[in-house]
Amino acid sequence: MKKIILILIFTAFLIGACKTDDLELSNTTAITTTEFPKNRAELEGAINGTYSPLQSQGLFGRYLPYMYDYMGGDCATQRGTPDLLDFINYTFSPTNKDIRLYWKNCYNGIARANFILGKQDNINAIEESVLSQVNKDKYIGEAKFLRAYYYFLLVERFGDIPLYTNVASPDGLPKSSKQDVYALIINDLTDAGAKLLLKSEETAGRATKGAAYALLGKVHLYRKEYAQAKSAFDKVINSGEYTLTADYFDNFTTEAENNSESVFEVQFVYDNGNAWAYADWGGQDNGYSETSFRSFEYGALGGWHNNDPSQDLINEYEANDPRMHANFYFVGDTYGAGGAQTVTASNLTAGIDAIWRKYQLSYNRDTDGGGLSDINHRIIRYADVLLMAAETENELGNITEAVNLMNEVRNRADMPYYGTATMNNTFPVATKAQVFNAIVHERRVELAGEQSRFPDLLRWNMTNLIPNFQTGKHELLPIPQTEIDTNLNISSSDQNPGY
Repeated sequence: MKKIILILIFTAFLIGACKTDDLELSNTTAITTTEFPKNRAELEGAINGTYSPLQSQGLFGRYLPYMYDYMGGDCATQRGTPDLLDFINYTFSPTNKDIRLYWKNCYNGIARANFILGKQDNINAIEESVLSQVNKDKYIGEAKFLRAYYYFLLVERFGDIPLYTNVASPDGLPKSSKQDVYALIINDLTDAGAKLLLKSEETAGRATKGAAYALLGKVHLYRKEYAQAKSAFDKVINSGEYTLTADYFDNFTTEAENNSESVFEVQFVYDNGNAWAYADWGGQDNGYSETSFRSFEYGALGGWHNNDPSQDLINEYEANDPRMHANFYFVGDTYGAGGAQTVTASNLTAGIDAIWRKYQLSYNRDTDGGGLSDINHRIIRYADVLLMAAETENELGNITEAVNLMNEVRNRADMPYYGTATMNNTFPVATKAQVFNAIVHERRVELAGEQSRFPDLLRWNMTNLIPNFQTGKHELLPIPQTEIDTNLNISSSDQNPGY
């Protein structure tokens, strides 16, 4: 149910940082916080509010996809406002408002999760007749999963950061080491995996065991802890809860949301959404949108044309790969309701052969593609898990298993398998290094425009492929100037290198 993210119980949860003067939780009209929660409705409402920052403009409502796809080279067009172009040109500074919103919205989510986790004794004291222990545990697991995910977004992009585990921090906190942040993430996800329900038992849109273990595996993979990553990915793969959809494009439509391939996705919906779409405009943080700007930003058919695919990305595809035509429109393709309209050369940017189809409203709508979007954003899907598992197996020396996992993804696309004569001409897989090259290729064509390329290139030490990237600086984003100005325990000397 998409509605799970739309209810905000705490008006005071619309906050900008993790400080008590911002939280003002004791002044809420809905709940007496010392008694919170008294029942399931109060607890579930608070959890719902902890999901909502995912919809914000700083995260999946707008800027996170933009910055990742620009920095990783999946998008290349020189359009948009200066703060957005900073990400393709690598000219961002501590005053970039999009980075500030990314930071702020993550910490908003963390503060909400911390409030709930600080009430675990109250939660567990609720009578079993009112709320079963299984459900008490699963709500706590949701809060831990979300806190871990917000911290993962922060630590990957900023390195050492303030580590809040409760809501009491009136002056702010100094930076903690990224190792300490990762330790909390891993502990939270491990506990969440034990507490959360299976996907088949849970309401669509909520965190599940599979989501916790998939993210845990990703964290270990990024940290090159391959044995631990394999253990986590195996729990997802062997659960029997996930399968690849028959149609690749079903992962990017409204009609096929929360499908068999979905591990975790941000829920968007039109109900009440359009009126709130600009609530966070300019970083005012007056509320969260229930729709995203994805179709506007990436759309060339009625959209703003700000995020055209790069020609380098288009060139990565093998001939006849159906994923290329699922991800992009080419001249002569039809779109809109009944395929009544046709892409022409005038829709394209000079020097780029295609425009985005993935996540675009134009695939079947009456509109020409522009507009606020109700298409859910898939954060983790099973194909990504299989490819991360393949990478893990390869690093552990299990080449055959790695190839089999990649071929499972290839099979859905009806593409020739790795290890066959056809593929050996371009991507042989006889050695660990060759399998790695195949993984690099497969991840890019499968996950195009899904914010995977930039973190992949960073962790693979392949930033030489990124134009304008400066080694020793751009591995991290700058800490927002607003944090330095308002956090009494962080000064300019704590800024990340190069800024």
